Amino acid sequence: MDSPAHRLALPACLESLEEFRRFIREGAAACGIPPVEVDKLDLVMEEILVNVARYAYVPDTGTAEVAYWQSSPGRLRVEVSDQGRPFDPLEADPPDLTRLLADRPIGGLGVFLVRTLVESMAYRREDGRNVLSFEFPGNG
Repeated sequence: MDSPAHRLALPACLESLEEFRRFIREGAAACGIPPVEVDKLDLVMEEILVNVARYAYVPDTGTAEVAYWQSSPGRLRVEVSDQGRPFDPLEADPPDLTRLLADRPIGGLGVFLVRTLVESMAYRREDGRNVLSFEFPGNG
């Protein structure tokens, strides 16, 4: 059975990353996720939140919200949401890893990386919000 959700809303800017990082690490620790896995979760959250900070509201500003709850022993369910312009990162084509880095278009690697580290990643647009959710740790 899922535990109650913990939520943190902050300005969607790079300066908020450290506070979001502490918040999600506390949740992961309380859930019993091993430190090596928590480092992977840090990477996932940084990738998602940097994209929100850089692209969701440009040229305006807004907020990002992170929510988490324990979905089962040792597993965390995470949602990252914003009221920025609609954007489904799961619609992005996977990067062509056969091409040299210099020959690839910019973008796409972060979403690819995130998808390899989490489980059950989903996107929805709900009440004017982008909501990206996933389970952690993934099966990888």
